[in-house]
Amino acid sequence: MNLRRTIHLLFTSLPRAIHRRGFGVQSPWAYELVRDVLFESLPYYAYKEQGLNTFQERQLFRIRNHYKGHPIIIIDEKGSAANQLYEDTVQKVTPDTVLIMEHIDDENATLWTKTVNDPRAITTFDMRKRGMVIFDTKRIKQNYLL
Repeated sequence: MNLRRTIHLLFTSLPRAIHRRGFGVQSPWAYELVRDVLFESLPYYAYKEQGLNTFQERQLFRIRNHYKGHPIIIIDEKGSAANQLYEDTVQKVTPDTVLIMEHIDDENATLWTKTVNDPRAITTFDMRKRGMVIFDTKRIKQNYLL
């Protein structure tokens, strides 16, 4: 591992460590979401039944379970296909829509930056490889690095 990569990992990991398990997150609903949904460590009732083995699969299951009844859109494409899908999606989102974007650490990094700066994306959760966007206009605009 080269020195530049080590320094980059150090500077990106330190800000994330502060909010990792909800610590430093002041909003009660965001704290509950981070603590009980995004980074829950206890086993859920259906992990084995559903065949969910990886952390990413389990996290997505918990998000779907938490936002049951809300439209959840997952962008798993990369590059220009993801850009087009994002543009099509944000044109018709409602305040209860939840957007999950994959690959925000590499191929979709510029799209994620654009999403965070988009005024329609009210609350964003950056989980290093996966991003989550809440479009609820009753909340204030905020970005969480987890």
